[in-house]
Amino acid sequence: MQQVVRKSLAQANNIDTSTKHYHLLVDGNSVLKSSLVNKDNVNAKGEEYGAILLFLRRIGQLLMKRDFDRCTVVWDGYNSGSLRWKLYADYKANRDKNYEANDSKSAYDAYIDNYTRRILEHSRKLQKEKGKKETDDENFQRQRDILISILEELFVRQYMYDDVEGDDLISYMCKNKKKNDYIVIVSEDRDISQLINEQICLYIPSKKIVVSPKNALEHLGIIPQNVVLRKMICGDVSDNIKGIRGIGETTLEKYYPQIKSEKTSLEDFLGVCRSILEERKASKKKPLLCLQNALNKVTDGCQGDKIYEINRKIIDLSEPLLTEEARKELEEIHDLPIDPEGRDLRNVYNIIKDNGYTALSDANTFGGLFGQYERLKKKEIEFFNEKK
Repeated sequence: MQQVVRKSLAQANNIDTSTKHYHLLVDGNSVLKSSLVNKDNVNAKGEEYGAILLFLRRIGQLLMKRDFDRCTVVWDGYNSGSLRWKLYADYKANRDKNYEANDSKSAYDAYIDNYTRRILEHSRKLQKEKGKKETDDENFQRQRDILISILEELFVRQYMYDDVEGDDLISYMCKNKKKNDYIVIVSEDRDISQLINEQICLYIPSKKIVVSPKNALEHLGIIPQNVVLRKMICGDVSDNIKGIRGIGETTLEKYYPQIKSEKTSLEDFLGVCRSILEERKASKKKPLLCLQNALNKVTDGCQGDKIYEINRKIIDLSEPLLTEEARKELEEIHDLPIDPEGRDLRNVYNIIKDNGYTALSDANTFGGLFGQYERLKKKEIEFFNEKK
């Protein structure tokens, strides 16, 4: 039986007796993309839906492990990453991103763009009807759209804004949490580990591990406080962010091993570079070019001598990059209750049936899977009734 701590005694011993609130915060794009490995479920049209099933199972199982007060899924918006591209022109260029083509559009251009997208979607639909296989991107987009509709009925909060990346929405939620809010971030993206602290942890679905300040070094090879610094120096191959020429993570850890386990700074790193170079000079050894590059800010990227400044801006999530529209709306609605009117599991069943997802429409599977969201529904309805 839980012991009751008297308020006066708790205050005298600095014991927190206030109610804790738990928030499951999901990186939608990351988790759905990792769920695409499930290719076993296909409907009569030949469309895969295994990612939807795996996504719902992963989140549902987590909801059953703790009494979460809310669950939020954030998605990358259309043209997401463009805010970082404006700071660094080579951002995600290795992923065939063309932000320039979408920059500074007039209202007419935006209308034409949306019209063209609808035409292409219709064309893809006709191609599928003729038996042409979906591309990986089309498969992802289709399953995401249906999943968004299902999550709406399950009382899962969702946010997506044009030009804004999901990472920045996660950062916003973490920065604006209340004192007694505890957040579990669900993502495959290790960069988000920079947000970990005593009240925020990271769950990696594919590894089934929870990363906290206590075990971050074991699971990630670095403490959360130095994630940004390492990428400022080494860059990030996946996002085409160039670092200092000649310094990758292995080289960095060789000459600056403290970055793995001691909270440090760019100034500390550059100080060590100077010391090593001075020692080598005194010993009449050749200077290490990579360390000279670090001091002289030499990079193969377009950042030039602003490399540390630019890399910090595009990597550091302590200041999320949001459009004014996104920031304004989040300030207004992110903590408001969900209106339960019109949300119903029967709507979920109809979505599943209309799309021919037979593995989900089975009574046992349906009840077991979506029953995991019932506690969340109850919490959100209670919150709505309190705020009425």
